[in-house]
Amino acid sequence: MFLNKTILLVGCISAFVTLSSCDNKQRDQQIREEAEREIVQKKLSEKALKEQIIIEDNKVHGIVSKINNTEELSEFELQIKELDLDECLVNQGFLTIFAPNNKAFNNENLGVLDKKSSDYDKSEAKKALKYHVVKNKWTAEKLESEIIKSGGSLELPTQNGGSIRATLDKTNIILNDESGHTARILSADMSPSNGSLYIIDSVLMAD
Repeated sequence: MFLNKTILLVGCISAFVTLSSCDNKQRDQQIREEAEREIVQKKLSEKALKEQIIIEDNKVHGIVSKINNTEELSEFELQIKELDLDECLVNQGFLTIFAPNNKAFNNENLGVLDKKSSDYDKSEAKKALKYHVVKNKWTAEKLESEIIKSGGSLELPTQNGGSIRATLDKTNIILNDESGHTARILSADMSPSNGSLYIIDSVLMAD
């Protein structure tokens, strides 16, 4: 009888220890998981903060800010604002923009960008403006170097799904659009925090 009670007691103690051990393991696992979640959340918060800082910096020192403060690009500035592209261009990372000057907008057949036309459509106009935007920061030196490496003609994919062909005329970079027109780069600004800004003498037209 005593032996049976002893065996039963030992069994109970063993079961209690086992259960306690399981509980401790569960608690340890929960603590580890909670700590991991906090680390992930902290990293996400830090990443979001860094991204917000970059966006705020781009608003002040980025390409759109440069366009807004360049008198000869006032028509291009008006176009991107009316088509709600200004915020979009701030948030898209490094870009290169080939911006037609005011003279280009006043002297040419603007096609889908002609706001006076009865066929003017904002969706098509937005696509036409995005044709002037290329991903990544292309400095003048890099453009010239890549044109030479590519045998004298470099294809630049644009944000509207088309492409611009860059060539060299002596030391001048010429942009060839899909409609057969050309644009000459008049000046270049590499200082924007999120890319490069080129002023060109003609509006580029997609096919």
